[in-house]
Amino acid sequence: MLDEEELGECGKIVEVLVVKASDVAKLLSKPPEGDEVSLRFGKIFEEEYALANHVYRWAWYAQISKWFIRKVAARLRAEGIYKRDLILKAYRAYAALLKAGVVGEKPRTRFKELTNSLFVAAQPDLYDETTDTYYEFKLYPINEYARKQAEVFAWVLGKPVVLVGLREDPGGYVSVEKEVINPPKDLEVDVNELRKVAVAEDFCSDLMIPVHQYDKYFTEEYYDIYEE
Repeated sequence: MLDEEELGECGKIVEVLVVKASDVAKLLSKPPEGDEVSLRFGKIFEEEYALANHVYRWAWYAQISKWFIRKVAARLRAEGIYKRDLILKAYRAYAALLKAGVVGEKPRTRFKELTNSLFVAAQPDLYDETTDTYYEFKLYPINEYARKQAEVFAWVLGKPVVLVGLREDPGGYVSVEKEVINPPKDLEVDVNELRKVAVAEDFCSDLMIPVHQYDKYFTEEYYDIYEE
């Protein structure tokens, strides 16, 4: 359901600076090192898991796991990084997250002003509308960088974020660890450093969201589509 204040008009167009939550987190804690294959695999898994959660709402559950693995395998082959070990890892992570109740759909990006037309953008991995819960999951054990990123998400959203990490033992068994990350009062970060990595975007002055997001979610065409 749309927030009441989001039903207004876009207002005049203003230019602001926007920085991603991950860039804020990098100034608060050093991100974990990883090889290129692991990083690309993680991105593919994140995207396909969110999509599988969407499909799960409309399809027979037993079909989803096979469909998910086929999609992941196809994308790994397309990027030239296909390995049987990665397929096994994807399946085990998929099963562990589902068993732990880490479900939902990819939420739209939210924005919050840090200072003087400098906004922080946050888009956690999943939002479960039935429990009003945001999730951010990692394919590795929870570390300080993951906590800081989740803190930034929570600060922007103004509500807790459930941080989920996966731990794999030598036998391949994957266990899930969870932490509830509450919104910090402030983001103790160097604003000048953030401005160096921020990008300029056109915002709606009344709603303080990007114009492209307003066009996508809040125009008459959007409501017509979903009210039929």
